[in-house]
Amino acid sequence: MDKVQFIVLLLLTLASFMVALDSTIVVLALPVMLTALHTNLSTLIWIILIYILAVTIFSTQLGKLGDIKGRAIMFNLGIILFGVGSALCGLSQNAVELIGFRTIQALGGSLMTSNTMAIASDYFPANKRGFVFGTTSMGWNFGAVAGILIGGVITTFIGWRWIFYINVPIAVIAFIMGLIYLKDKGIKTQQGFDIPGSVTLGLSLGLYSMAGITYAGVGYNSTVGLMLTIASVFLAAFLLIESRAKYPLIGLNLFRIRMFTLSSLSYFFQFMANYAVLFLIIMYLQGVRGLNPFEASLWLIPGYLLGSLSAALGGRLADRFDTRVVASIGLTLQAIAYVLYDTLLTLTTPLYYVVLISSISGVGAAMFFASNGKMVMLDVPSSMYGVASGTNRTIGNIGMMLSFIIAIIVSSSAIPRSIAFQIFVGASELTPSLMDPFINSLHVAFRASLALIIIAIVTSWSRTRVPMTQRREIVNKP
Repeated sequence: MDKVQFIVLLLLTLASFMVALDSTIVVLALPVMLTALHTNLSTLIWIILIYILAVTIFSTQLGKLGDIKGRAIMFNLGIILFGVGSALCGLSQNAVELIGFRTIQALGGSLMTSNTMAIASDYFPANKRGFVFGTTSMGWNFGAVAGILIGGVITTFIGWRWIFYINVPIAVIAFIMGLIYLKDKGIKTQQGFDIPGSVTLGLSLGLYSMAGITYAGVGYNSTVGLMLTIASVFLAAFLLIESRAKYPLIGLNLFRIRMFTLSSLSYFFQFMANYAVLFLIIMYLQGVRGLNPFEASLWLIPGYLLGSLSAALGGRLADRFDTRVVASIGLTLQAIAYVLYDTLLTLTTPLYYVVLISSISGVGAAMFFASNGKMVMLDVPSSMYGVASGTNRTIGNIGMMLSFIIAIIVSSSAIPRSIAFQIFVGASELTPSLMDPFINSLHVAFRASLALIIIAIVTSWSRTRVPMTQRREIVNKP
């Protein structure tokens, strides 16, 4: 690895750290912001949801822009928008302003995350990408841990606004590094941007997501049905546009690449299973065991740390051995963790069990992400790196959105939805009469997540094997 590659990897890891830091640090501050901004929980929960929603809607489009305008330009623009959005979030005077500025921050995060895999693929050959994706995954996990630790201290002793201000100096440093060292090495696609396709896809994903969130919050009603219907119409229009467009946004031929399609499906099912479990464990620690958000997060830190430390190792293994095997072993470790949760979690389970099980899951997730990221990009032409990276990110975020919906729906089958939301942000805990039904619903969720992770394992194993005899061929890939 030469100096430029090292700095580019550092920059990509720093960006992952920054985005992850903000995601966990916000959750811890919600109860404080609820009082400071004089708002209600149903409004404030959009501080979390708007970020996931924006990244889901825009990632594919922004990845395609990276192919056309240059991935380095888009990435650096994302850093600036993220920093500006963070500063504006800290200056917000009410919940509406905060949600609006959070959208700007999310747009910046989308520009970075949708082009990260593409930039890594531009700068590193295929036989080194496992280590690269493992390292950026490590940055994500360290950011999540830092958000938990720093967020609790900042919110308690300094003030909630500084959970956003802390991103600004990091963004400045990352932007300067990007201007100096990050250059476009990939070939820019000489084609136009598919505006009709971009609009119809964005509207379709947005309406589907809104329908899911509304369903999670209030149940099925005519509004949910209408949004689903209109979203389906926009999706059909998008597919029609893509089949006829001169410069399609995605190009259905991307999904003819078997390795990309199966790797993205593995990513989708892993996200859908993993984040539902994470949300529900947080609700268990806060609602059943009576911990505040900071205390609950402390019990999950060891899993994040082990995941961080094993991410680079998983990447090295993916570069040395059959990547499919490494990814599938990681998913299997997560399946074991879900079985243990289902078997051992009760009203009186020793909390160190949660540490041990979450650590198994964290190591498994780290091995999977490092390996699967490499497989996603393995057979994609360099001219499509950006759109492939963005599309993969969109698929993952759809899975994350569905995870949140699953967590709320499952928990609200035993407790009122309003209480489920309050428990999630640490603003309430369960009464004794609701604890047993909630625990029973958790076990149903663990089994559902186990089924999803098994699908991910099957999808992962169904990919083409990359034997050691083909390593020399892979080295010569861009």
